Amino acid sequence: MKSLNSRRALAAVAFAAGLLVLGGSALGQGGKAPAKAKIVIKGEETFKPNAVITNTFRFAPGTVTVRSGATVTMTNNTGEAHSLSIVKASQVPRGINQLHNCSACEAILKAHGINLEGPPQNGPPPHLVVNAGAAGFDTPGDSVVIGPKGRGGPVTFKITARPGTTLHFVCAFHAWMQGRFLVK
Repeated sequence: MKSLNSRRALAAVAFAAGLLVLGGSALGQGGKAPAKAKIVIKGEETFKPNAVITNTFRFAPGTVTVRSGATVTMTNNTGEAHSLSIVKASQVPRGINQLHNCSACEAILKAHGINLEGPPQNGPPPHLVVNAGAAGFDTPGDSVVIGPKGRGGPVTFKITARPGTTLHFVCAFHAWMQGRFLVK
């Protein structure tokens, strides 16, 4: 039986293979954003057979200070699909076992409509944006998917959390990719 991590990787590859074009997506409602921020997804995968796999996928920067109402623009410079998914601080994987058994990641991928149990799907997931509550990013479960470089993005979304909030985020496909929004 395939591990959850293998199924996540397979879902990301299937998404990337079938995605034609994923345009920018504006989330949230309201007036002008009082601030703007940019996040770039960087990194690569390499391997040496029978020796090592190296994956340097990451959010840059990993910690983003924004005001409530800020518009965030995210660009993907890698060849794979990613998500930026808000999770509780306690759900951020801190070790290899938590990384391979990220139940929050599995729930987020399912909310996007990604089938982790059956054959891989072709094309983008049915739900590119998931709002666990009101529109905007303010609570665990809010998530956006971005396609691979040249086939998805950039995407934009609003941070609607109250000032003083810290929002922790991960990539549900690659849960070692982690960061946080400090909302001022």
